[in-house]
Amino acid sequence: MGCGIPRPARAAAVALAAIVHLTGAAGALGQDAGPGGHAAPAAPSEAVDLEELAWIAGHWGGDAFGGQIEEAWFSPAGRSMSGSFRLVRDGLAVMYELLLLEQDDDGEIYYRFKHISRGWEPWEETRLEYRLTALEGRRATFRSTAEAPPPNAPRWFTYESPTNAELLVTIHGSGGGDPTVLSMERR
Repeated sequence: MGCGIPRPARAAAVALAAIVHLTGAAGALGQDAGPGGHAAPAAPSEAVDLEELAWIAGHWGGDAFGGQIEEAWFSPAGRSMSGSFRLVRDGLAVMYELLLLEQDDDGEIYYRFKHISRGWEPWEETRLEYRLTALEGRRATFRSTAEAPPPNAPRWFTYESPTNAELLVTIHGSGGGDPTVLSMERR
């Protein structure tokens, strides 16, 4: 699409969200290796309440993809958290993401989002969907619910907040090789 972002950067941006950690790579051939070569968890070991992800809420920003990134999340309410992501390059917003964390009736937590270019041009025909598969303190892992995610989408990603002032999103498998890590500070 005409958003001015090369396809490889789009793929990384897709993984988007709060954006990134380092190590281990998930290859384009479906490998889900994580740090130390471990696979992404398939499911949380015990029930999780969406309120346990409240640490993601806030306004975050940093530099990535040749510009400035911002991600903002509302606090949990109504079994959901909604948010948005924006990439500004050379003074112009070139890509957005609409974000949703939602706890379904079955208790599972899903991260759903959609990429949009300038002029409200969607990148995907349908939303991208990821299920919370692990929560360890202030580190959440989300894995695609699609058997084969679109080429521009991550297979899995993590959000981590080592301190109240820092948010890391690590994106795995959006094109093979090393994961993309987005580092943001609270604004």
